[in-house]
Amino acid sequence: MELFTNTKRDCSISELAEFYANCVVTNGVVTSTINGHKLHFDASDLGELPRVPTEGFDVYVCEGKSVLGDAWLLELTQRLARNPHLTEPHSVRKGEMTLLHRFIVLVCN
Repeated sequence: MELFTNTKRDCSISELAEFYANCVVTNGVVTSTINGHKLHFDASDLGELPRVPTEGFDVYVCEGKSVLGDAWLLELTQRLARNPHLTEPHSVRKGEMTLLHRFIVLVCN
């Protein structure tokens, strides 16, 4: 975790490339190796660094969003697309979102 929390250190392209080259994600757990340091973390571990809640992250990254239910998906689509007249949920492009929603998507990604 020191590699992620050291604010004095610039981003190293070679270390970033090594991280992605060795990166494996299994059941929501990321493992990789950088400069001989083994990394092993999940969403809750990453949430501890900036002290942000990670509840719901598992739903955000899953392929099927049906677990949320049709009514909630429709409400989310209406809010994110800023169109209360939509009748079915669909993907929302960033250009349709408010600046705040775009920022939240950027942070989540």
